[in-house]
Amino acid sequence: MRILVIAMAAASLALNVSGFIDDTRIVRWNTLSGQKTQLVGHRGEKAFMPEHTRASYWQAALEGADYIEPDLGLSKDGHLVVNHNEWLGGNTNVASIPELAHLRTNKTWTDGGKSKTVTNEWFIADMTLAQIKMVRVNQADFKFRPQHFNGMFDVLTFEEYLQIMRNVTIDLGRSFGVIPELKSPKLYNVGRSYPRYYEDRAILTMRHYGWTKISKQIDSSQHTDLRLAPLRPLDGACLGPSVWQSFDQDTAAYLSRHTFTPVVALNQDLPWFFTPKGLDRVSKYAQVISPWKDFFVTGAEAYYKANNITWDAKEIAQMGGFIKPENLAKEIHRRGMTISPYTFYDSHQDMSYLCTKGVKPDSKSGFCPKDKRDEFFYFFAQGMDFMFVENIEEANVLRILYTNELERDQWRI
Repeated sequence: MRILVIAMAAASLALNVSGFIDDTRIVRWNTLSGQKTQLVGHRGEKAFMPEHTRASYWQAALEGADYIEPDLGLSKDGHLVVNHNEWLGGNTNVASIPELAHLRTNKTWTDGGKSKTVTNEWFIADMTLAQIKMVRVNQADFKFRPQHFNGMFDVLTFEEYLQIMRNVTIDLGRSFGVIPELKSPKLYNVGRSYPRYYEDRAILTMRHYGWTKISKQIDSSQHTDLRLAPLRPLDGACLGPSVWQSFDQDTAAYLSRHTFTPVVALNQDLPWFFTPKGLDRVSKYAQVISPWKDFFVTGAEAYYKANNITWDAKEIAQMGGFIKPENLAKEIHRRGMTISPYTFYDSHQDMSYLCTKGVKPDSKSGFCPKDKRDEFFYFFAQGMDFMFVENIEEANVLRILYTNELERDQWRI
């Protein structure tokens, strides 16, 4: 509650005439560019709206997100759709639709180097777009999240998301970044006409909407059925930047080779990733590293021990050993990569750090965040270039407050 009160008071003072928060004072941040940390609206603005819906994306834009994130899947009939999970249960009404009951099944696949099994679910890969469009999205069942908009919105296609992003750019007069995550390529490429069908489908769609250019030939002959809508004229507006994301390192490397769009390498389950030679390897195809945030607090070794994830001790030693959490940001920046940890929740939620559950951090300081302000200021000071956030308004206000502190420190105000 204290953070919310501070947020409301600070925001009322910091809004400029265009309605966006103004924190453009010249101060030097610890990011690779020296500019302020960019805020990525995680699944849009899921703190208030059902995630990955039109309302969620519009609210993220109105609250001043710098990037707005969709998660991608691929329907049985080849349509890219937006949903966090590879299945539709949980945050939708799919279980209440009799016509879809026969599609409930089990699946096992590999995602980001980890085997994944999900049972008794409705999988996007097994459904046509017409079937998916029967489903309505609900807010996650947390008592502190508004439930007023449940059932109002359908599951979007990637094309509809990109249309929304062009619309908010034109209508609000501000550029927003797009940052699609390609979920589970090894699942979605099964049964397709060639092994990179899913990735190329996403590339061609992004290119049509103006957010990527192809740098190496792809097999567009397999996508002659792709019918993309005419573009709304930009009328002088400028599209924001774009970035790809994937937990699948092969897919991340493929996207890097075949487009001019930077790539985010997501990871939390591959131990080699958090060694000096691991970062060297990733830097050959990724421009951005995106780990689970606890790797900057508790650290890799403590994280993997606490989660019963084993590693080859000899391999890790040969790759330089696990990087300590207080050094991880510096090591990533030293290789010319930027950083985008996930996920920074609404202040009503538990922050989900292992150190709050009794796990001792690997760092010398033993830092463990006490509240959202403590958490954000620590990550700002570490030099995070991007942060995946929920409750973007809170995050924006904390960024203003941190900017004020930097200004006082750097200009001795």
